[in-house]
Amino acid sequence: MIEELQKMIKEAKRGKDWIDQTKDQIRVVSHYDADGITSAAIITKTLLREGKDFHLSLVKQLSDNVLKELAEGEHLLVIILDMGSGQLEKIKEFLNSKVIICDHHQPKGEPNEHIVHINSVVAGIPDNISGSGVTYILSRTINPKNIDLSSLAIIGAIGDSQIDAVGPDWGVNGLNKEILKDAESEKKIKVSKGLRLWGRFTRPLHKAIEYSVDPYIPGISGSESSAVQFLQELGIPVKREDGEWRTISDLNLEEQKKLATGIIKERIRGDHENPEYIFGDVYELLDKENEFRDANEFATMLNACGKMDQANLGVSLCLNGKEAFEKIREILEKYRKEVGKAMSWIHSNIDKPEVVIRKNGIYVLTGSKVSEHLISNVISIVNHSGILPEKPLFGFADSEEGVKISARASDSLVEKGMKLNELMGEISEKLGGQGGGHLGAAAAVIPKEKQEDFIREVESFLGGKEQEKEETPEKKENPEPKETPEDRPETKETPEPNETRTNEGLMNFMNR
Repeated sequence: MIEELQKMIKEAKRGKDWIDQTKDQIRVVSHYDADGITSAAIITKTLLREGKDFHLSLVKQLSDNVLKELAEGEHLLVIILDMGSGQLEKIKEFLNSKVIICDHHQPKGEPNEHIVHINSVVAGIPDNISGSGVTYILSRTINPKNIDLSSLAIIGAIGDSQIDAVGPDWGVNGLNKEILKDAESEKKIKVSKGLRLWGRFTRPLHKAIEYSVDPYIPGISGSESSAVQFLQELGIPVKREDGEWRTISDLNLEEQKKLATGIIKERIRGDHENPEYIFGDVYELLDKENEFRDANEFATMLNACGKMDQANLGVSLCLNGKEAFEKIREILEKYRKEVGKAMSWIHSNIDKPEVVIRKNGIYVLTGSKVSEHLISNVISIVNHSGILPEKPLFGFADSEEGVKISARASDSLVEKGMKLNELMGEISEKLGGQGGGHLGAAAAVIPKEKQEDFIREVESFLGGKEQEKEETPEKKENPEPKETPEDRPETKETPEPNETRTNEGLMNFMNR
């Protein structure tokens, strides 16, 4: 990993030189989700510390209209964050200025001498690094003191669904793990082990269980009454002595063990894959208070800001703007209601023509019933919920540009070779749109009249891949025995595959 990181740092040094030399206003454009918002916050703090004048915009995609607006601005330097790699040819076509790109998506095309392309995939690191992580590398290259921005890169990675499993242990891995060490060394993040239930500090215990979709609890997730009954059967009180609702953080060690055992039993009873995979790293933000301390919840807040057209509020939240903390609760409540309505619509249409189940994929045709800004979040929830068969899942929502499609695949499908980024990129381009993403999560925008064509192309694409798989004998390996939670000590760490473990953190890597 050191050699690959050095490639990114070499490119980042070119970007640093361009920023140092620029006296005019710098134009910054970033994606509007949690990863893009944290990327924007990192570069905002970095440029402010360097005394640079800049103008920031957060957008849902780097469309032709956005590129035209950038070109009309006639800025000498443009910085593009968490996107841009898939539009290299368009950037060359529209922009005459110098451009710095910080991205982690699969590139299309080649940069020219006017583009600094800091991209983890190009450097040889295809996963476990977010757009905010790449932006952090640029920031640290500009000034090592920016190590205090490392926690933002971890929040961005969590928001980008980069908490992965290595066996039964869940957490950030790869280069994200090294950035995490920077955050720990700066006393920005504290890491502990616990149940992977959201709402650790804020949600009533029974609501945290009701809303749990990853891990999914068969027969309990999605039902408030079942969650309350489940806790009663375990002998775990839902209220404190003062009458207030208890949260996960209120549970003592014995209660945590009871709850963990109960969840595992329900998952075994429901014949769920890997029933014991319910534990993971818990990331506590030490410079935040109350409900803002849990990094998972904080990332959700940032996603809510972006999806509710308040991305700038998310940047302010990252930079500890006082007013942002007061406003975010209202935004988050609206966001949850919108997601709730979208999930209700999907549940009520599971057996209707709007949910198309084919041989190789499942297609949820929401039309205008689910916002294009929320379709990715909703499809992620459905993918984890277990309410549909395990197949690649595609959610369709009307957008200004045509139809936005959000795609998800389970970890087991990715392990078997699923590459949604290739599928979405290839098919959307064939149909006159654009798309890309990651192996298990990708997106595309296509003309509305091409929706049925897209479904046919996916079935053909995946059918062809399945045929190749059948014709190529798989190499069988001896499976490793599964480890039960009782066998696993709380402090155990699992080394990432093909990676040398260190305790140095990214700071020492970059100082080599």
